[in-house]
Amino acid sequence: MAQTTKSGVSASVSASVMFGLISLLTSELSAFTSEEVTAWRIVCIVVLMAVFFTVHRDWDAIGRLIRRILHDPRRILVLLGCSAMVTAQIWVFIWGPMHGHALDVSLGYFLMPLVVVAAGRFLFKDRLDRWQWAAVALAAVAVIIEVLVVGGFSWPTALVGFGYPVYFAVRRAAGMDDVRVFWLEMLLAAPVAVWLLSQGDVAGTLARQAGPAWWSFVALGVLSGVAMMLYILASGRLNLTLFGMLSYLEPVLLFAAALLLGEQLLTADLFVYTVIAAALVCMLISGLLPLLRRGRSGRLSR
Repeated sequence: MAQTTKSGVSASVSASVMFGLISLLTSELSAFTSEEVTAWRIVCIVVLMAVFFTVHRDWDAIGRLIRRILHDPRRILVLLGCSAMVTAQIWVFIWGPMHGHALDVSLGYFLMPLVVVAAGRFLFKDRLDRWQWAAVALAAVAVIIEVLVVGGFSWPTALVGFGYPVYFAVRRAAGMDDVRVFWLEMLLAAPVAVWLLSQGDVAGTLARQAGPAWWSFVALGVLSGVAMMLYILASGRLNLTLFGMLSYLEPVLLFAAALLLGEQLLTADLFVYTVIAAALVCMLISGLLPLLRRGRSGRLSR
C-alpha cells in the first residue's frame, strides 16, 4: 500500500509539472494558432490514452460504457455537451499563454477547486467541515473583491474557474464521472481536431521552423498525452483527499509559468491571489487532518 501511494504521488506531481511545462512551451509556438495547438493536443491525448488503455486491457470496460451511453439518449446529450465544455477548457489553456492571459487562466485554476467544493455542498448536499466552510467563505470574499475592485473576472478566469465546476457537476449528476468518459469526450472532438490540422499548413510550418519551435510542438503533444496518463494513474492509486490536495500544485506551477512568460501581477490581482491562497491552505488543512488522525490511530494500534 505504501509503495502504491508513493508511486501515485510521483505520478500526480509529474503530471502537474508537465502541465506547467506545456504552458511554458506555448511561448515557442507563435508560428501556430492556438486552435492548431489545441487540435494537436487533442489528437495526442486520444492516441496516448488509447495506448494506456491497451496496456491496462481496459477495452472491454470501454465497450460496456459505450453500450450503456448509447442505450440512454440523455447520456448521449451529456457526452456531447461535456465534450464541447472540456474542449473549450483545453483550448483556453493554450490560448491564454499565447495571448498574454496566462495569469487569468492560472487564477481560474486557483478558483476552480473552491467552486467545485461549493457546488458539491449546494448542489449535491456534500458535507463540509469547518475548514472547507472557511475555504468557501474566503473564495466568496475573493469573488466580491474581484467584482468590486476590478469589475469582474476576466472571461478566461470565469471560463476555467466556473466552467470546469459546471462540467464536473453535469458529469456527476449523469453518473458519468469516469476517466474513460473523458477519453470518449476527446474522441468526439478528434475529428474536428484532425480537420483543423488538415486545413492549416501545420506540416509546412513545422518544416520551416528552427529547432526550438519544432521540438516544442512535438514535446507539447507528447507531454499532453503522458500527463493525462499519469493523472489517471494517480487517481487510481491515491485516496480522494490526497489526490485532491496534490492537484493544487498545478495552479501554482501555472502561476509561476505565467510570471516566467513575462506577465505582470497587478496590486488588485495580488490581493485576490492572497485571499484564494488562504482558502487553498484551509482546504489543505481539511485534507491533512484525516490523514494525521489515521496515522496516529495506526501507531496506537501497533
